Amino acid sequence: MTHGEGAAPGGAGPLLVSRPAPGVLWLTMNRPERRNALDRALGEELLRALERAETDPAARVVVLTGAGSAFCGGDDLGAVDEHLAGDRRRSPVLGDTADPVYLRIVEAIVTAPQPVIAAVNGPAAGAGTELACAADLRIASGTARIGSCLVNVAQTGTAVMLARIVGTAKATEIYLSGGLLDAAEAERLGIYTRVVPPEDLPDAALAEARRLGAGPTRAIGLYKQLRERVYGQPLEQALRIQNAFHIRNNREVHDAVEGARAFVEKRDPEFTGR
Repeated sequence: MTHGEGAAPGGAGPLLVSRPAPGVLWLTMNRPERRNALDRALGEELLRALERAETDPAARVVVLTGAGSAFCGGDDLGAVDEHLAGDRRRSPVLGDTADPVYLRIVEAIVTAPQPVIAAVNGPAAGAGTELACAADLRIASGTARIGSCLVNVAQTGTAVMLARIVGTAKATEIYLSGGLLDAAEAERLGIYTRVVPPEDLPDAALAEARRLGAGPTRAIGLYKQLRERVYGQPLEQALRIQNAFHIRNNREVHDAVEGARAFVEKRDPEFTGR
């Protein structure tokens, strides 16, 4: 893999950006000595990379993973402690809005115009769990435990993205336990889409990224918008929103013509992502 980002400000080290295959943008959180915990520098770098990908036609699918033995340990508690003491230079919040960086990253993943895969290579906790759960698919190593752990440090959270997957009652149970689920249990609950041996994770994530990247990614992006628009809506309203998106898809997605034509001609479609 080739890496394309410079060092993040504040000495956090570079966020590794690579394109291991055409159409695949691979983002690696790179603070292995801190279990890839989010401080301001790493959080801002990751957010910028996701924002650039929104308008990058070459980025048809995004993969997010962590360097070393962890996916993301959540917010950097050292930086949080400094924040509570009044020193906010490394605080995992954005200077311009005071939004937590994890919040903006989650929003960027959920609203990304392309599919996002979390390649969960190791433990995820706190904000790191919300990042993983924001992805459209989660392919995990057999050693990748996941949970909240926030109750152990008298913090609250993991009640949004995690709860959307497992439900409020189970998310509450996970929060109150203070522990991490093993990979098999996370897969059983639907948190992990698939679990593979640790040595197979990069290839498995890349294979899935290639499959999605060769698909009608513009239609997938519209589906993601539709998913968010209908979430929590009454049935009648949700169905009408869905129909409006169906009409929009036929008007805007070039691949829709190719898909129908290939079906009629009994051949594999050749999608361009437009």
